[in-house]
Amino acid sequence: MITDPVLREQIEHHPRAQDLLRAFLYPYVAPDHDFLFKAGQSIRMEMADAHHLSRGRTPVLAVGSNRAPVQLTRKFTHQNISDEIPVTHGWIDNHDIVYSAHMTGYGAFPATLAPSPGTRVRIAITWLTPRQLGHMHVTESVPAHYSFQQLHGRDIDLDCGLSPDHVGIYQSVSGHVFGAGETFALSAVKAKARRFKALSQWDMIQHVGKLVGYANSPAFVLRAIDDVTFRRSILSPD
Repeated sequence: MITDPVLREQIEHHPRAQDLLRAFLYPYVAPDHDFLFKAGQSIRMEMADAHHLSRGRTPVLAVGSNRAPVQLTRKFTHQNISDEIPVTHGWIDNHDIVYSAHMTGYGAFPATLAPSPGTRVRIAITWLTPRQLGHMHVTESVPAHYSFQQLHGRDIDLDCGLSPDHVGIYQSVSGHVFGAGETFALSAVKAKARRFKALSQWDMIQHVGKLVGYANSPAFVLRAIDDVTFRRSILSPD
């Protein structure tokens, strides 16, 4: 999936290739249809299944990696709670999915939702039990990196026909503005009438890395993973 041949070769021959791939492949491969996540597997759901399996659960927008089975596996499999999670897909109007202005502990720039009048962007919703929601808060570093908010469902159009009045959403406390007022959308997420410049994760990492003197993206990512002080200083106004 990494189209830059130089970067791909650097990662393929690097002793910490798995660390680099976790960063560069964010937000990870995900089905573009409704599915039930269970025991590390994604099982396609039909419309009736989505209506039945989501009943009694809290809808939470998954704008980044939480829509991907590999990330749900990291977060929920082998925990002492159920890892059965319905995931539905659809669109939201007047918003876009953009990069948060902070870096994760595994070296990626994560996603957050931003207003974007006229834009229609592809979304997923995870339907969580109370225990799953509590665990998701922990994995999202609430309130250090994200705040959990409620978003009105009026702009949401789900493929399965469900119409939640409100959905939960993890919004970045760091915001989504880089440098001189720049906002960057995730090119991995489909959108119509997009206003913001769209970048891949590796392009985003290279862009920020160059700002702090790193032309070599793998070295920048690994230092950000290993050095917490450096990572926190990358986008600091100081």
